[in-house]
Amino acid sequence: MLRGTAGTAVAATGLGLWIMLASPSPLALWGAALALSVASLALGERVLRRPGQGPDPGWFVMDEAAAFALLVALLGNPSWADFCFAFIVFRFYDIAKPWPVSSFEHLPRSAGILADDLAAACLGAWTIWALRLLAPAHV
Repeated sequence: MLRGTAGTAVAATGLGLWIMLASPSPLALWGAALALSVASLALGERVLRRPGQGPDPGWFVMDEAAAFALLVALLGNPSWADFCFAFIVFRFYDIAKPWPVSSFEHLPRSAGILADDLAAACLGAWTIWALRLLAPAHV
């Protein structure tokens, strides 16, 4: 839990600085999410080949970085409030793993490592969109 939060915080800091300094297009945000997802799948396979690794090693946090990038891409051009709230909401769903997030853990190998985090990112985006609809002036 703590490593995932730390990994997400590092990824969020880098992503936030990139957004602040470069103002990337929404397409570039999607590209970052895709690139990090592909890297997570590839590196996850290498990690799983190491002796003594469980099905989702806690020290491997590339999946959290990919998922947070996806969440930011799904939000489009998030405000700083959205960005910070997205971090909290993503960590909640990633830690609590409500259905359907938990069901993605059962995919094989590195797909299972990544997919539950991507599902948590999708639920996070859905939560923020729903709150925007319910209280647009406050979210």
